[in-house]
Parts: sequence; structure tokens; C-alpha cells
Amino acid sequence: MARELAIFVPNLLDWDGRKPVIGGLERYVRALAELLTAMGYEVSFHQNARRDFQTTHRGWPVYGYQADLQHLNLTIERIEKSVPGRVLYSSILQQVAYRPGSICISHGVWWEHPGFSPAQARAYYESFVAAALTQARLVVSCDYNFLNVARAIYPNLANHKVQVIPNFVDRERFYPCEKERGQRIRVLYPRRLVLERGFTLLQAVIPELLAAYPELEFQFAIDTNTPRYLEAFHAWRQGETHNERILYCHPDFEAMPDVYAAADIVVIPTIFSEGTSFSCLEAMAMGKAIIATNVGGLTNLIIDNYNGLLIHPTTEYLSQALRFLIEHPQERARLGKNAAASARAFDRRLWEARWRQVISKVYPL
Repeated sequence: MARELAIFVPNLLDWDGRKPVIGGLERYVRALAELLTAMGYEVSFHQNARRDFQTTHRGWPVYGYQADLQHLNLTIERIEKSVPGRVLYSSILQQVAYRPGSICISHGVWWEHPGFSPAQARAYYESFVAAALTQARLVVSCDYNFLNVARAIYPNLANHKVQVIPNFVDRERFYPCEKERGQRIRVLYPRRLVLERGFTLLQAVIPELLAAYPELEFQFAIDTNTPRYLEAFHAWRQGETHNERILYCHPDFEAMPDVYAAADIVVIPTIFSEGTSFSCLEAMAMGKAIIATNVGGLTNLIIDNYNGLLIHPTTEYLSQALRFLIEHPQERARLGKNAAASARAFDRRLWEARWRQVISKVYPL
């Protein structure tokens, strides 16, 4: 069989093909490409672009196809016609047609958007989930939430077509280490500044908490993918009374262990559309006290009051959980210790072993 394996991805690089996009899906496909390369496959990436381009990223060929956000389906059709051979589809949300004998990846349930009507949600899963389950050979899901929802909607398909491989953490990079002693308690938000990741939820409780706890500070470890989000963040921060205790940084992946190490509490306040969060897994492996919402795949990672606090996604519950951990350092230590132990079950080597088995079966060399 051919060694070539094309990965269709929304955007591994930005729309000009110049710099890598920072995000969970992009990190996932890079790790998968590393594994595939080690297994002997010749990997190429195919993505949306402002105009056609061809470049390389970490030695892999990357092809950009001119795309219009309003008509991405036309770009997908063009990519399908341009790329022969075997394909791995990196996102179930990217398209609604799959080549026989292929794998597509689901990164979580996305149609739980708070603004959706039942009709809208039904249209989403009937367009995307049904196509994947009927056409692809296998859907790899990063969490059990997607499997259970798909099983409830399509019981005769999901049991045969969906396999769960939770996301991973590299425990050689992320491991418990002593925080430098300081006067302040730091709460870390290592997420994108978007609604679904809970930025507005955390934003709403910060003023009252900074006023109540002079020893408290918040740090936002955020990417620079979307300038308008950064502009809104800085405008909000500038208007806050205690903005000297609202910190921010733009670390690359290599710097993230140091960012986690400086934190006492890590907040993963997702509102919708979450899988087995890389940020949550990294915080677990670093032995941090975690507050996560009971959304999506976070429920596969956090056991409430054992290795973190699992809360309903409201400002009331978030404020209450933060106050509890701020005032109880011994609980922070207990939860963090259990979180580090739990992270062993999500070691990257286990993820690679599961993927090797799947790849060898579906795309044999």
C-alpha cells in the first residue's frame, strides 16, 4: 500500500501560510503527524488559505487552497479533487463527505452552543455526525461525551464506528515542581479569549475577587491568533480598578511549564464545545488545583473533590469555588497531588500506542 497519507486540516498554519496556528486541534495533528512519520508514512497537510501556497512545516509539505469563509464547502471539494490516495480527516466539522476506509476525528460535542435551538442542533449533528458515521470507516473521539451523545442519537452506528482515544499530556515536559514562594495567590487562565472557553465567565467574577483578596492575582496565558480578541481584552483590563493584578503573557508551548509552575489555581471554565482539554491535562500533570466546568470531556478528566473541583458553568459556582481554594491552601495541595497522579492515565505514550493500533488497522502499510 502507498505510504502517502494526506491530513485535511482547517488551518495548521495561518491563512498566509507563514506562522503556525496555536490551538488544541493544531497541536493534536502535529503530534499525530510525528507519530505517523515515525511509523513510516509520508504525511502532507492540506488547509484553507487566503491564496494558494505550498510550503513546509517541520519537514511536512503544507498546501494552502484559496478559500472563502462563506463558501468553505467549495474549497473542501477542490481539495478532495486535488489530493489522490488516502486521507485522514482532522476535524469532523470540516466537511460532510468522506472517502471510504478513512478516519475522521471528533474533538468534542459542539452543537451544545447555548444559543442554539433544538432545530439548529439537530441540523448540525445530522449534517456532520451522520455523514461521518455512515461514510467514514472510523470516528476517533477525544472524549466519551461525543460517544454517548452519538450513541443516543444513532445507536446502531455509534457502537460500531466510534472509538475513544482521550487527549494526552507529555509528562516529561509537564510534572509537579515547587512554586517559588511569594505573597500572592495566582489564578491562571491558559485558554483562548473566546466565549466557549469561558473567558467572559471568568471575567465577570474577577473584580469582586480582586477587591476581596488583596493577595490575589490573575494571569492570562493567551495566544495572538485573533487581534480583535486581544484588543477587547486590553480594553477591559485597562478599565479595571485592580488591573495591576491582572497579568497576561503570550508564551509559546516550550514556555508553558514555567507558566503553570507559577500558578496556585488553574481555571478551565468552558461553557460549551470541549473535549479532553490539553490545558486541563497539563495543569493536572503539573499538580495544580483545578477548577473545571462539567462540560464535555472535562467530566472524563476531573472527579469532583478528588483531583479538582467540577462546577456548573455559572458565575455563582465559579466565584464560590475560587473563594474556597483561595482560603484553603491545604485543599489546593490535596487536589493537586491527586491531579498529578490522575494524569498518569493520559500519558502521551498511551495515546501513541492507541493511535498506532488504529492507524495500522485502517491505513496498513
